[in-house]
Amino acid sequence: MEYQLDQRRLWSALSDLYVDTEVDYKQIAEVAKNYSIEEVEFALFERVAPVCVSNMLSPVPPIWWCFDEDQLVMDIEALIKKRAEQGVVGKYRSVVAGRLRRLISSSVWAKLKAEIERAKAEGDGAG
Repeated sequence: MEYQLDQRRLWSALSDLYVDTEVDYKQIAEVAKNYSIEEVEFALFERVAPVCVSNMLSPVPPIWWCFDEDQLVMDIEALIKKRAEQGVVGKYRSVVAGRLRRLISSSVWAKLKAEIERAKAEGDGAG
């Protein structure tokens, strides 16, 4: 259960990358710094981006301030279930879509990764 709550908090923080307001990378990094870079990258590209990236691509995004956390978690859990049941064609489509999401999200990921590394370094220096 604790894992679920931690994932929920991380997913919610990462979803802020896809809202129609200025992104607060420091705030997101404060949550993400508690995870490895690999865990954050996986959560971003394999869980959050598939559910949220369309908001960023919309001419008039429906989500301006924040994603509803409960709905976000339900959507991600549905995605996980759907992927587990996919056949070969579905898995291929997921890979192609994943590469496109990485391309679309590469600049926000680079900024966030740098901010997470900074936050981790500050945390190490404080202790």
